Amino acid sequence: MDSLFINDPSDASGHALKNVPRHEGGFSLVEMMVVGAIIGIAGAIAVPDLLNWKSRSELKEAVTEVANQLYEARVMARSQNTPVTVTIDFSGQAIRATITNSATGALVRTTMGSQLPHVATLRVGPSSGWTTASSATVSFSSIGTRSGGPGPTLNQELALVNNKGMQYALKVTPRGVTTWCPQSACP
Repeated sequence: MDSLFINDPSDASGHALKNVPRHEGGFSLVEMMVVGAIIGIAGAIAVPDLLNWKSRSELKEAVTEVANQLYEARVMARSQNTPVTVTIDFSGQAIRATITNSATGALVRTTMGSQLPHVATLRVGPSSGWTTASSATVSFSSIGTRSGGPGPTLNQELALVNNKGMQYALKVTPRGVTTWCPQSACP
């Protein structure tokens, strides 16, 4: 016989059992289609959430990067006892921070952030009337306080907006402290 049958097995009494079929394992086409449909539905539900998560993640990365550059510039101003200016440029879906010595005009450093295709807009405040800009400038005195900006008692405000319309804001206090918050304006 061919391999689908077991040849001459015997039961407990010794009688021969002939042509007993083997059990073949596997999944039917219907079972495979049901599993495929379940995976497809789960994927259709997950993809929009994944895209929103990616957009929020890039926005947070961009705001954190700007806040870190401002913090670094303030520390540099205090440690070197010299005024510095930070220019934040947003073009080509990447953030570039340029730090210059305000007293001499010498370039101290330029950093180019990673590509952020979901971050769409840079805005400058006040938060009551945001305006879109391609760059923003923040200056720090030699003792680390903010110089320039909207005035000696007002916060200087910046914001970044992603392609879904979500906005994260930054504020630089007159003392030079930079904070950011995941809302349209920092309290």
